[in-house]
Amino acid sequence: MFRPSMIRFVVVVVLLGALAVACTSPAVTGMKVHMQNGEYEDVIHLADSIIASGDSLNADIWFWRGKAYTELNKWREAADSFWRVHELGDTESKALNEYWFVFFNSAAGLINDGDVNGGIGLLEQGMEIAPERPDFQLMLGDVALNVNDELKDALEYFRKAADKAGALADELRKKIDRAGNEFDREYYSNSLERMEGTQIQALYNTGSVCTMLALEARSDAERETYIEQAKENYEKALEIDPSNIDVLDALAGIYLLEEKYDEALDIYDKTLANIDTGVSEGWLDKEEADALKADVLVSKGYALIEMEDYDQAAMVLNQARAIKGNDYIVLTSLAHVNFVRGDYQAALDNLEEVFRIRGLSNEELAKAYYMKYACYNRLEQDADAAEAMETALEYQPDNADYWRYLASTYSRLGRRNDAIAAMEKAGEIDR
Repeated sequence: MFRPSMIRFVVVVVLLGALAVACTSPAVTGMKVHMQNGEYEDVIHLADSIIASGDSLNADIWFWRGKAYTELNKWREAADSFWRVHELGDTESKALNEYWFVFFNSAAGLINDGDVNGGIGLLEQGMEIAPERPDFQLMLGDVALNVNDELKDALEYFRKAADKAGALADELRKKIDRAGNEFDREYYSNSLERMEGTQIQALYNTGSVCTMLALEARSDAERETYIEQAKENYEKALEIDPSNIDVLDALAGIYLLEEKYDEALDIYDKTLANIDTGVSEGWLDKEEADALKADVLVSKGYALIEMEDYDQAAMVLNQARAIKGNDYIVLTSLAHVNFVRGDYQAALDNLEEVFRIRGLSNEELAKAYYMKYACYNRLEQDADAAEAMETALEYQPDNADYWRYLASTYSRLGRRNDAIAAMEKAGEIDR
């Protein structure tokens, strides 16, 4: 299951003019001169000297200190300075909400370094500085989902982020309509493009969490409610960008959950066409397009397997293999297709390719050896089947079902004591 992307940094271009200050001291004038000359370390040194001398209640000093740290991409120091301005009650005159990204990036740095609580504290400060920005809820949703595994908390954050991004996008569209010159129109248009990207991310994340909750639902009614909510969010995202490949793939996944395979296949075909369009129009490079196409082909192959159209599934999966090479998911899917078609030797050949892949997890290896066991079991080659299952258990020794399968195979081989021991092991695991 997809987990929305974790913490990211943002790069923001902010066009800020000279800001009026209530009281301009010689020291502040000197700091401004240093700023104009790009002497950011000098600004910080001067500010620290003034603060150390006892003038720590001057919001102007903290403000210019924060600006200097911002220019140096030292987000935490900048955030501390701007928060001090806020505490001194000079938030609006300094337009601190324009520096929301300082708190966002500072929080991202702390969270990526493992200081989740510190990062959350900075996000809360950022929301107080710039309550209209969706980015803070988006990151809080990431933390709730990927760190705390709280799906419903994540859902609430992502929904709020989507609503805020939508509101800001509407404001930017109005500003574009009212723009009096081409410069302003281009500036607002670029801002709108970024905000629509944020809105799509929030809607996509909302839909993804709804999908997870649907899979965990305890009743059909609850499951259906979350499925409909997921579809609604994906469709809203596609209203903004009908060609978004990630959203199309996610929507197809919802149709698979509903067992609406024809609808899913239509979306996969549309997504593949969009990838080709992206290459021809230049907004996708060939390497990125191939990676996307391979993933879509794998998903389409899965849909065809569910439809029991195994010949088409094999064709599509082999197309994915031609792009991805010997990939675990592709090869095991092909092995499954060949198994259900009764071509057990072809399935075994696929699995031998799997075992040549380096870096597989114990779980992946156990599943692959179980598939090998199943092939030998169908071929009635019990000695080979037992060996495959024994190997699977080396990688996953606490799988009770595997011990039971092994017991059954031992019994057919006449290994009565081994069969009894295997059944006893299964019973111990189940207790």
